[in-house]
Amino acid sequence: MQTSMQEDYTKLCVVARNEESITNTINRLSISVGLPWHIVDEVYIPINCGKKFHWVLAVIVLKKRVIRMYDSLLGTRNRDPSTEIYKLSVTLPTYLFDSVFFEKIERTDWTNLNAYKDKLGQHTQIVNQHPFDVEYVQNIAQQTCASL
Repeated sequence: MQTSMQEDYTKLCVVARNEESITNTINRLSISVGLPWHIVDEVYIPINCGKKFHWVLAVIVLKKRVIRMYDSLLGTRNRDPSTEIYKLSVTLPTYLFDSVFFEKIERTDWTNLNAYKDKLGQHTQIVNQHPFDVEYVQNIAQQTCASL
């Protein structure tokens, strides 16, 4: 029983450190370059999908609550978003809420944007019910897996 509690505590500490790191990144507390998210329109994130050596570019369009995926691998666009992309779309609103992102309105009043109407509330549960939409960008250059 003691070992189980220690393992649970260790896992909890790891999760807390990860959440703090994400919140600090959003607030520009731990990145020496770039801008805080509340003063930009888009955030670019390279993502390794699955266990294969395949990367996609996620462009988070903050004002539209959408994640645009740029995937150069032929045949992957017509499928559901990968686990990594889905997790990002679901957890991102919570991290933005927890980092008081939506309270920073000197450049954008988030509550007045159509994409955020009825999706921001006092409680994290309300934010969690509305993940970001995911769109795969069409008409970009693609290559087959064999050409990599």
